[in-house]
Amino acid sequence: MIDLKKIKEDTGANMIVVADKEGKVIDSLDAEYDSNIALMTETVFSMCRDLSKDLFEGNLEQLVAKSPEGYFIVNRLGSDSVILLLSKDLSKFGLLLKYVSTIEK
Repeated sequence: MIDLKKIKEDTGANMIVVADKEGKVIDSLDAEYDSNIALMTETVFSMCRDLSKDLFEGNLEQLVAKSPEGYFIVNRLGSDSVILLLSKDLSKFGLLLKYVSTIEK
């Protein structure tokens, strides 16, 4: 099992959600609406994965979205789940991006 508290401690993420491929929450930390977030994340990830296949014949492993107030990163964890990390600290974007890419799948 992924240690969400350690990830938060290491990266300073404001929210973390782990969801299965149907958008059901497996685990979360500091997420008020984790079920809604998990469902929306899996839907967006699936739609982007399909777009990626249509355009590039590839598999989507990671999504990144950024706004002036923060960003989120969604990373595939094997074929059965995804992890979403949200941060309001743009200065830690590179650290979080590198960190989430090293999480055991």
